[in-house]
Amino acid sequence: MARGQNIIGRVFNRPLLITPEELKPITDYLSNPERVAELKFESDVDTTPKLEDFSSSSMYEKALLKSLKVNPDTMVGTLNIEGLLVNRSGQMSANCTELTSYQKLKSTFLAQVDAGMKTCVMMINSGGGEAFAAWSTANYVRKIANENGVKLVSYVNGSACSAAYVWACIADEVVSHPMSQVGSIGVVIQLYNDSEMLKKAGYQRTFICAGDNKIPFDKEGNFTDKFIQDLQKSVDKTYNNFVNHVVSHRGLNTETVVGTQASVYDADDAIGLGLVDRIMELEDFETQYGLKVSSKTNNQIQMATHDSQQSITDGKLTKEETMSKQVDTQDKPVTDEMLNAHADNQELLAELTAKLSTLEQDNLEKASMLAELNTKVEGYESKIAELNGVIEQKELAHRTEQRKAMLEDALGKDNEKVATLLATTEALSDEQFEVIAQSLSGSQAMQQQQLQELGGEGQESNVQLSLAEQMKNTALAMNRKA
Repeated sequence: MARGQNIIGRVFNRPLLITPEELKPITDYLSNPERVAELKFESDVDTTPKLEDFSSSSMYEKALLKSLKVNPDTMVGTLNIEGLLVNRSGQMSANCTELTSYQKLKSTFLAQVDAGMKTCVMMINSGGGEAFAAWSTANYVRKIANENGVKLVSYVNGSACSAAYVWACIADEVVSHPMSQVGSIGVVIQLYNDSEMLKKAGYQRTFICAGDNKIPFDKEGNFTDKFIQDLQKSVDKTYNNFVNHVVSHRGLNTETVVGTQASVYDADDAIGLGLVDRIMELEDFETQYGLKVSSKTNNQIQMATHDSQQSITDGKLTKEETMSKQVDTQDKPVTDEMLNAHADNQELLAELTAKLSTLEQDNLEKASMLAELNTKVEGYESKIAELNGVIEQKELAHRTEQRKAMLEDALGKDNEKVATLLATTEALSDEQFEVIAQSLSGSQAMQQQQLQELGGEGQESNVQLSLAEQMKNTALAMNRKA
């Protein structure tokens, strides 16, 4: 009975974020003392899987994720926000209603984050509940999501009203079922005065207290004006906090939120007001947001894996055998073993994809380095060609000077035929030129001797000219042969 009275204290005479439709059956039930006495509360049962119950660590990890309502294939978790929302944990098993506690939501979310969850989907179907700790706990979940890079998505699968919308609006995206209802941004207090009930039952209630405001009743058993005024202040303060919470998370202006006047809207109207972002059927939402993989896809994957393995073992299958195996596989239900096998394949695929990406990145880096080296090589080749040209020119000039000196030794420095012979013998090799030069030197010496004998030293004779012309012709002939 004590815990039943605690529930009564949470429902009556205090600010609530709940729709009147959701509140009425609860208050009707709790107004009957006999029903309150029959309430039974169930403690949470530890369903955490144990490692020793599994044959491998990977299977244990997948089972652990599933126990936390996290899809091991997509790492998308589910946070169920349903029924009457209260601060502290506990479940009501009588005909009253289901309870979802803010503290339980927080602890579940933290466990999911620790397990590596990437996206959290808040599945919401609630008309609201307690105002106490509603936005403080929701804001804490939002803070942890930001710190760990977890995306929050709300899906309204029925209703997200009052305290339930406190949680819905903290998400990065609010999605609604086409038939869902959203809103009731307001505060309500339902007063509970059992004075008349006690009188009819023959009970007389007497209070002995110190302090004028210790009890909320006057002598006639009615609520005092001071008590009513204090409740109104509490309602106004709670309402302002609610409005500011929605404004902050949804990016709406205060006038828009206040203008709803705690109305409840269908999905289409909620989008127009900015309370909801998208409308989707549940099945489409679950597939698109990674809550589950379609059974068709699982069957196809399993069929492909089975056929591949069979081909390796038994060789090629006949057309009839292949069709038969496909039919058999399609008729089989998807089991946990099949899902685990698919998950293993997905993990292997992810690993291979990562390695391929690394190799591609390495190839890109090597290609970039190779292109850079090729550019440098081309630059070096250009400089080498330029230097070779300079060297060739210098070598040619040096050779010309050497040949000029040799001709001048043979014919004299002021001899006009030197330049002509240089030009006509330019294409000859060094060996060929040396022959010409030696011939010229020999002819010149012989001519000088003849002149001396004739007594005409220093004068050019017809014989000398004839020899010079002869050597020129010889050089020209050798040049043509070369």
